[in-house]
Amino acid sequence: MLVLKAANGNIYPADRSVWRVADATGGGYKLTHFTPNAATVATNAAPAAATAGDTLGYIGKSGRFIAMTEPAT
Repeated sequence: MLVLKAANGNIYPADRSVWRVADATGGGYKLTHFTPNAATVATNAAPAAATAGDTLGYIGKSGRFIAMTEPAT
């Protein structure tokens, strides 16, 4: 399950949230924008800027969060 982990430790399902990633400086990707639990997404509307430490990832077999992006800065 693809999820977003907020800097405060809360985990939100990615299919209910609005988010953006961009290329990270040293390679890979970095989360840049994140709006959790968005009820609707307007066309061409930008999500809020991600808080430093927010990360995109998934829940692994062990039940732990596994990051797929660098944390937002």
